[in-house]
Amino acid sequence: MLLLAVCTLSTSTAPAKAQPTPDLSLVFSQPAAGSEFDLSLNDNTFRLIDPDHLFSFRDVALRPISDFQPITNTPGPGYTHAWVWYRTDIKITKSAASPLADEQSKRLFLEISPPFLNWVNVAIYDINADTFIWRDELGDNVKFTPDTIRNRNLTARLPYLLPGDYRILFRVETTSTSTFSARLLNDSTLMTKGGRMLIISSIIVASLFVIGGVYITGGILIRDIILFWYGAYVFAVALLGVGMTGLGLLLFQPLWTPVNDLLTGSGSVLSVATSVILWVQITDVKQISRRIYRLYCAYCLFAASLITITCTSYYIDFGRYFLTFHLFVLISVFGWLIYRFVKNPRGIFLFYLFTLGIPTIAAIIYIAALVGFIPYSKFTQTIYPVATVFHLVMMGLAMAYRTSYLEKARVAAQGRRHRTRQLAEEQREFITMLGHEFRTPLAIIQRSAELISLHLGNAGSGISDRMARIRNHAGQLSALVDVFLTKDTLDRGAFNLNRQPIILLEFLSDLVESLDQEGKQMDISLHGDADTAINADPTLLKLAIVNIIENARKYAPNSPILMDCNHRGDGYAYIRVVDHGPGMSDEDLSQVSMAFYRGKTSDGTRGVGLGLHIANRILEAHNGSITLSVAERGGTTVVFKLPLDRDATIHNIRHRNMHRLGSNRLASQTGAE
Repeated sequence: MLLLAVCTLSTSTAPAKAQPTPDLSLVFSQPAAGSEFDLSLNDNTFRLIDPDHLFSFRDVALRPISDFQPITNTPGPGYTHAWVWYRTDIKITKSAASPLADEQSKRLFLEISPPFLNWVNVAIYDINADTFIWRDELGDNVKFTPDTIRNRNLTARLPYLLPGDYRILFRVETTSTSTFSARLLNDSTLMTKGGRMLIISSIIVASLFVIGGVYITGGILIRDIILFWYGAYVFAVALLGVGMTGLGLLLFQPLWTPVNDLLTGSGSVLSVATSVILWVQITDVKQISRRIYRLYCAYCLFAASLITITCTSYYIDFGRYFLTFHLFVLISVFGWLIYRFVKNPRGIFLFYLFTLGIPTIAAIIYIAALVGFIPYSKFTQTIYPVATVFHLVMMGLAMAYRTSYLEKARVAAQGRRHRTRQLAEEQREFITMLGHEFRTPLAIIQRSAELISLHLGNAGSGISDRMARIRNHAGQLSALVDVFLTKDTLDRGAFNLNRQPIILLEFLSDLVESLDQEGKQMDISLHGDADTAINADPTLLKLAIVNIIENARKYAPNSPILMDCNHRGDGYAYIRVVDHGPGMSDEDLSQVSMAFYRGKTSDGTRGVGLGLHIANRILEAHNGSITLSVAERGGTTVVFKLPLDRDATIHNIRHRNMHRLGSNRLASQTGAE
């Protein structure tokens, strides 16, 4: 009942018969055959919003003009679920064309844009005869038929219209913004103008696809994120151009009806996402605030995900709410660019301010017109495409400069790399020669020590011990030369390991004893599992452990050192070295294993910062690792983790158990006797 009452109310105010509006009618005569005819209807077209979908064509045809508003210089409905009606009055005067027998050639074409309107129902009402004489349905969601006129815009061929007063009615339903433009053309104008615009738009869109693809590929190859996102932005603009210029409607609608909607919507959401992330990368927001950078990335990801709703009615909500919010995002990005320029007033940032500022202002004006905040006029219609071209050109110049800069940097880096390789090769040759020069005197020292020991005979234990120590250290030094100063180690960056079976507790006990014999005067207490066995290079492992002990001695002199070893069920053996020194800061702890790094507490101590680095390299060569920790009250704990020799460890455990069992039996027998 309520619907009936509303309908009755809406039709009762309309006159029984439409009356022409001479002051608002578009007056023209039928064009002559072969002449150019292109007539815009926009200045004489009026709009009526039907939010509840109640009006019929006759209702709209009979309603007074006071219920309508002109489409020029007035805010449009924007993105809306309502039906939007358009009405244009035309008056055709006496035809100056050829005789009536040739009326087929005098029929005009009605061209409606933009091409992404979903459904446009058109009707022509003869005011004098009070009847509808023609109807048709157009739109990029209207199924393609053999009678559909293939054009970049929605196009229908009108019937031959005799002189008189007519009213053209349009009912538009669309998920895109409700902008509207219509014009009348004859066949020759449609062919010449349409063909010319088709060539121009095809060249522009194809060029954008090529440029976008080149920059995307280049950004991937040289790993430059800004070039990649610029290419993605250009590609998105090209995709949007396919839909907005009508190429998608012309080329793909016969294949799949809503393809133009998909192209236009996808281009819109992707251009929104890629433009924001491009400028976020240029302004380097990540360096300013990682949290804000992640928010921008989440926004762009969400914007790109809206590609899934481009062919649905939810796209209206995208335009109504998301584009409005996008205005503030653009302003915020521009604000970050201003902040960057204030902090670092370089010429490139001034260029970016100019490049982004003009398109941002244009985008604000254009989006405000799309959502119905300001009138949709020729100015608001053309400002955004012009600004987009400006943005693409200026950014193209910026990216060309960036590419040139990166190429120069690449050439310079290649030169430095070549020089570095030369220096490294010279260093390898020098170290190889140095290793050879070291081996000769070491071999002489070791051999001489052996001969002296033989000739001394019973010279006393002190002299014999010293000669044994000379031979031992000469052998160790020779082994280290073989490890560190060989071409294989320099080329591969890895040690040549001479792995041997080692019972860990015995190895550590010998190491502590040798340190005592050298007069180091270190308070080292050792305990641990006597069965733990590993396969390792004894010379390198001793060097790694001695480096740690020497660090403890230098930074915590006269303080006791605790050392123990054991193994666990995870297949690894562990050596733990604990000192009672001052410890180190968190910053030092994270960097202390780097080559040549010396901590803040290293002042006054000798060293170059290689001890722990070498120890770490040695453990990595054994497929192990080193971890460091500091207690709350000071003191550093270094833990060596090495692969366990399971078979040898199990053998040692069994052997010890059997020995213990034999000892217990012997003791029992002795007690019984």
